[in-house]
Amino acid sequence: MKQKGHNPMKAILLSLCTLAVASTAVAGPPPIPATPAPVDDVVLVRPFTLENGYTFNWCKERPQVTSGVLLVLKVDPSLVVSRQVAEPVLYVGSQTAERINIGYGSGYVVAVVPGDVDLTKDPIWFGTPDLPERVDAEKVKAERALAEQAGIKPFTAEQINTAAVKGGDRLAVADVEALMRNVAPLITEYAPDEQHLADAFLVPVTK
Repeated sequence: MKQKGHNPMKAILLSLCTLAVASTAVAGPPPIPATPAPVDDVVLVRPFTLENGYTFNWCKERPQVTSGVLLVLKVDPSLVVSRQVAEPVLYVGSQTAERINIGYGSGYVVAVVPGDVDLTKDPIWFGTPDLPERVDAEKVKAERALAEQAGIKPFTAEQINTAAVKGGDRLAVADVEALMRNVAPLITEYAPDEQHLADAFLVPVTK
């Protein structure tokens, strides 16, 4: 059974991101780096399956997500500064990825990629600044072409296998709330400056 049209984590993410944007705005954000730009490394890969799906709000089509992959990525912090304008969009292969945390302080981003991906064939990169919810399939296709023209390539099978070993077995959980409870330890480990976000994911959600 799928849940439709409601992502209970969205309110938490929006409120925390608003606080981050406000704090960055005090000093003023640095210039947006040139894109397309690759991520520095893929640190962890873990596939997941959900019993109850949720709406993926990080692309225009807004598909229902019942499976996908969790990623921990090492990134250039200047690419993930919170801004009050469009930011470089994170892409994986032929789709957008949902950035769960900000990553500016740590240089690590935990991301959710819906559906099936082959990371030995699908590159991971930051594309033209935009709002992810406005990105459709044609936009992704154009951004991927730009990335390939810029020489951005998928990671090697060895790199992906190493990250998959670190991620462990497929995660099978009930819903997106349970998924985020499993994301919380990743934020604690890789982005400890955002522990408030990990703590928020561990708070029971009232339905």
